Amino acid sequence: MKQRRQRTVMVLGGLAVASVITGVSFVSPALAGSVDPSFTSVPTVSAQALASQAGFLAYAPPPAGGVDSMCLVDTGVDMNPDTEQSVVLATAVDGGSGADVDPGEHGTLMAMTAGADGHGMWGAWPLIHIVSIRAAEPPPAGQPAEFAFDDYALGIEQCLDEPSSYRIKVINLSFAAPLVPDGQQSEEFEAEVGQANALGVAIVAAAGNSPGEEQDPASEPGVLGVGAVDSSSNFCPFSATVDVPLFAPGCDLDFADPSTDSPDCCGNGTSQASAFTSAVLTALMSYDPALSYSAAEQLLISTAYYDRLDVAAAFDAAGLSSIVAEGSAAIPQSAPATSPVAASSPTQLVSPNVKVQRATWAGGSLRLVVSGLPRGDHLEVEVKYRDHRTRRVSRTKSTVVLRTARPTEVLVTVWNGTKQIDGPITVRVA
Repeated sequence: MKQRRQRTVMVLGGLAVASVITGVSFVSPALAGSVDPSFTSVPTVSAQALASQAGFLAYAPPPAGGVDSMCLVDTGVDMNPDTEQSVVLATAVDGGSGADVDPGEHGTLMAMTAGADGHGMWGAWPLIHIVSIRAAEPPPAGQPAEFAFDDYALGIEQCLDEPSSYRIKVINLSFAAPLVPDGQQSEEFEAEVGQANALGVAIVAAAGNSPGEEQDPASEPGVLGVGAVDSSSNFCPFSATVDVPLFAPGCDLDFADPSTDSPDCCGNGTSQASAFTSAVLTALMSYDPALSYSAAEQLLISTAYYDRLDVAAAFDAAGLSSIVAEGSAAIPQSAPATSPVAASSPTQLVSPNVKVQRATWAGGSLRLVVSGLPRGDHLEVEVKYRDHRTRRVSRTKSTVVLRTARPTEVLVTVWNGTKQIDGPITVRVA
C-alpha cells in the first residue's frame, strides 16, 4: 500500500450527519435536529429522479446477471436504514474503521444518494452494492474532514485491491476542491486511473462547487466529471460548468438526515450529482454486462439532453427499454414517474400492440415514450401550442425527444409506410 507523503490539505465541503458502523455513534451538534418539520414523508419518486427521467430505476427488477458495485472513496459510511442494505463493505486506507469521520457525514449521504431504499429518501438505484473506502483521516474534533490529493490515488488503489467478487464497476470521487496536484501526485493519480480503466472500471468525480472550470480530479484524463443542475435543468449557481461533459441533479434535492434518516430538504452539491450518476452508471452496466465502462459512459453523454443526464434515454439506447417499462409500471400510482405532463391514460392503446408509456415536458424538452412499436412502423407526433401553431415530426424509434415550448396538446399516430395503422391518440398537458 502506498504511504501518504507530507499532506497538502483540502477541506471537504458538503452536507450530512452521522450514525453507526462500529458501534460508536457520533452526531454533529451543528446539524443535529436540523430536519425540516414540513417534511414528514418520503416522495414516491425523488426530485432528482424526476429531473433526470430516472424514476423507473428505483422500481426496476433485479438484473438477470446480478448486481455490480460502486466503490465510494470518501469520508466513510455510517449505518442507517438507508445504507445498511446497499453497503456491503466499509473499510479505510489507513486500516482503521470504515465509519464516517466527517461531522457532516459526507460519505454517508453519498451512499444514500446512490442507493437509499426509501426509508428516509430514495437513492438513484436501491439495488446497488456499495464498497465504501474511507480515504479521509479523522479530523480534529468538530472540524470537517480533510483530504490530500494523494488520497484519491490511495482510495482508487484500495478499490482495485478488493476481491473481484464485489464486481466493482465504478469508483466515485465525490469530494473535490480547487487544489492543483504536484507532478508526483498527478503521476500517481494518472497511474491508478489508468489501472482502473484497464480493468474495465469507470472513474466518476464531482466537477467542483466553484463556478468556472472543472476542478481536479474531475478534470484529469480518464475521469468522468459531473456538474450540477436543478430540476428545471438550469445550472446550480455553485457548480463548475466549463469543460464539464455531463450534468446531473445537484440542487434542491430530496434527501434525508443521515443521523436520523428522516426526510429533509434540500440537498445541494456536485458531490450528489456525481454519486447519483455513478449509481446510474453501475446500474447500466449491471443490466447490460456486455457494456464496457467507456461505452456505458458514452451512452450517458450521447443521450443527455444539452449535457443533462437522461437515464431513461440511456437505457433505451442500450436496448433496455423493457427495464424502463417494468420499472415505470411498478411505480406507485400516487406519484408520477416523470415530470407533470401526462397522457390521458398512460397505457391507452394506439394500436393493438403500441402503448403510450410516458409523455412528459420539463426544462424545455418534450419526451414521449411508447412500447410495442413494430419494426418498420413509425410514429408521427403533432405538437400543438397555445398560439395555435403546430409542429409535426416523424420518428422510427419508440422514444421521441423534442426541444420545444410547453405544448397544450400532443397527437400520436402510428404509420406503416404511407398507411395509417391507428390513432391519433391525444396526449394532453396536465
